Amino acid sequence: MIFGILSGFAAATFQSGGYILARIYIKKRNDPLELMVIAQLLIALFSIPLLLLLWRNGFWGNWHWVVPMCLTAIGTTGGELMFFRAERSIAPSRLSSLLGLRVALLAIVSASIGLEHYNLLQCGGIVLASASAFVMNYQNGRLNFKGMPNVFAALAFYCLSDLSIKYMIDGITAPSLWHSALIAVCCINLLIGTVLLPFLFVLKIRARNFLPATPYAATWLVKQLFLYLCYAMVGPVFGNVVMASRGPIAIVLTLILLHLGVRDIEQPKALSVWVRRGVATLMMAAAIVLYSVA
Repeated sequence: MIFGILSGFAAATFQSGGYILARIYIKKRNDPLELMVIAQLLIALFSIPLLLLLWRNGFWGNWHWVVPMCLTAIGTTGGELMFFRAERSIAPSRLSSLLGLRVALLAIVSASIGLEHYNLLQCGGIVLASASAFVMNYQNGRLNFKGMPNVFAALAFYCLSDLSIKYMIDGITAPSLWHSALIAVCCINLLIGTVLLPFLFVLKIRARNFLPATPYAATWLVKQLFLYLCYAMVGPVFGNVVMASRGPIAIVLTLILLHLGVRDIEQPKALSVWVRRGVATLMMAAAIVLYSVA
């Protein structure tokens, strides 16, 4: 379990970095669909040599993992596109914490279909992680819902992906759990890349746009590797509780980059804003502790 938790923290770190890199790209080009297509094609290319390295004859087993793979592909691409659309109006440091609502949605769905059962402490951790998102979203005496429809759409797609990932990994035959998880990452990215390939020509994407998107694509692939390992070892709900740490991580990264003079992320905020975000961060940390000790 410890390795699964550490994998979750690593995934949260790379995901927070990915949010910032995506924000920089979209601020300059204002085309989230183009970024999604380019990034997924690059990730698919990165996945080919990795899959060849991990290849084992018969890893496909009984093919029961194919349906979860397709659902994961739909959830991943839909969530990513909606998230990029949300980044047009929501800064990364705030958006990262708003995804804490993903924990509550995933927990409700998992409990409803009988996948998970929660005790009182776990319910407290889930509620606290969700409440922190509202604290993060409170602004000028009211809740700021600008861009929130895209956030909720992204959460729904990500929930579909999260629930499917575990089934996909369990259906792959490999020497170890981490081996199955890494194969799953490669397979899902190759599927998404193949489906999105025609959009390279439909959108008339220029070759020169690939280089600016490469840092985001590389960061996102590493995030996926750690995320799948985390889900495989501790499950999607607990994994999302751990991933709530992306909020504080994004805040720290944003502050560092603002201090270094990077202004394509978000405009500097008043001290009260950062204090509120700090409170939301502490709430998320408490949620992780509550869920972990239950």
